[in-house]
Amino acid sequence: MRLKLRLFIVSLIVGMGLVKGQNLEYGVGVDTNYMMIGDQQHLTFRVRSDVPVQVVFPLLKDTVTAGVEIISGPVRDSLQGKDGKWLIEEKYVITAFDTGVYVIPAMPITVEDKSYNNVLRTDPIAFMVNTYKVDEQQGINDIVAPYPMPVTFLEVLPTILLVLVGVVVLALIVWFVIRRRKEKPLFRREEPAIPPYVRAIQALDGLKAEKLWQEGKVKEYYTRLTDTVREYLNGELGIGAMEQTSFETLMAVENCARVNAEDREKLADLFQTADFVKFAKATPLPDENTRNLNIAYEFIQHTNQNVKELQQKEEIQQLEALEEEQQETMGTL
Repeated sequence: MRLKLRLFIVSLIVGMGLVKGQNLEYGVGVDTNYMMIGDQQHLTFRVRSDVPVQVVFPLLKDTVTAGVEIISGPVRDSLQGKDGKWLIEEKYVITAFDTGVYVIPAMPITVEDKSYNNVLRTDPIAFMVNTYKVDEQQGINDIVAPYPMPVTFLEVLPTILLVLVGVVVLALIVWFVIRRRKEKPLFRREEPAIPPYVRAIQALDGLKAEKLWQEGKVKEYYTRLTDTVREYLNGELGIGAMEQTSFETLMAVENCARVNAEDREKLADLFQTADFVKFAKATPLPDENTRNLNIAYEFIQHTNQNVKELQQKEEIQQLEALEEEQQETMGTL
């Protein structure tokens, strides 16, 4: 009776707990509400929205709650369904090594859009963990002898690697001897790296010359345009924009003193238009396409000028500090 009552209670409270809020649905769920001890299943956080949104799921470390351990994760995935809605998920693989009913508490999910910023809370969910029955009448059995296993690739891999290393070392020795006999340098001189500013301007010039949006390749045009700006931010300002979302990149630019407020606002407009083109299949007007290219040019030129001015100020300050130190040294003598 107790087991049936527990299963009835669990079946009432388990589930995804999807709650509609504005134009989205959100929740958390598990694969099953009944599992055996030591088994594994997925814990899935999910948000479904009519429009692209920025979602921050709970960041779990080693455990979800007392007794529920995390094996791996999170694994994030997002896609747009045939109905036009966006589905964003994060999954963990969880397990439990003790019997009982486990309740996963309510957890926050942050959803951000251009019109709102909400922190939503999921419903608590529960699942039961049971153990295997042992027939005490059969007594204790001997441990099963190990089965003979064939040789696997992983077992011979160290030998293969050792042979490959020997071949590579022998090839290097032969190459070294040949180069020495021909009196050629062992290594070629590396070409000087192209500055981020020059590389970005060259990329924008090439993009302008290709006329992608004029040929209907609007998505490719905005992808190339934003990637050029992201690479410049990474090389010139040290912002890892290539691995960030548009929202994370704009937050990093917001905290950068070498970018003025006007350029930040224009860059936000550029990224917003690019996201609508890439994720919502929007089609900007021709004037807007040209304007966004000019925004990229101006942003790169202005920030590069700001970087140069700050470097000059730092050099002047270093020279002044060095002169003061020399004067103090002379006075002491």
